[in-house]
Amino acid sequence: MGKYDFIKTGNLLYWHDPDNGLSDGAYRVISAPENMEDDSIILISSGTSEAEVLPSELSPINTGRSHKEDFLRWKAEREAEGMEFYNRLSEVMETEDDLAVGDMVAFTNDYGVVFGPQEVLAFRKPWNGDRCVYLDSDAYWFPDLLRRLCYNGASMPEKDSFRRRR
Repeated sequence: MGKYDFIKTGNLLYWHDPDNGLSDGAYRVISAPENMEDDSIILISSGTSEAEVLPSELSPINTGRSHKEDFLRWKAEREAEGMEFYNRLSEVMETEDDLAVGDMVAFTNDYGVVFGPQEVLAFRKPWNGDRCVYLDSDAYWFPDLLRRLCYNGASMPEKDSFRRRR
């Protein structure tokens, strides 16, 4: 097991920008060599910018404790009460960016703090400001806004580009 095994194409990692932290943040690995050396170049993207970085500048994003089991118990209780959950975003709205249960995303809160990667646990019909995505987070019972998610290195489109399924 190598010290850079966490650097794989598609992974969401934290970049420690050596330029005084100017562009620190969560980035998706676009390309990385199979045999990683200290001087290897990795292409990363935030969705709005790209950078070529060294492996020593990247670190995994701590996902913390999983709440998936708690969510599944909570979900079963809600389903017994008649609440409906779905496995794909396309089941609740028309979209070209079809997220599914098990996909990994990053979430950005109102203050610009990025959390993730977090696993998508379920979807429901949009409500309360278009909240429809349940994530493996401390607030697993409260769906997140689609526009606050980053998937495959790009932000999800604004809600106006999605049409709800009725």
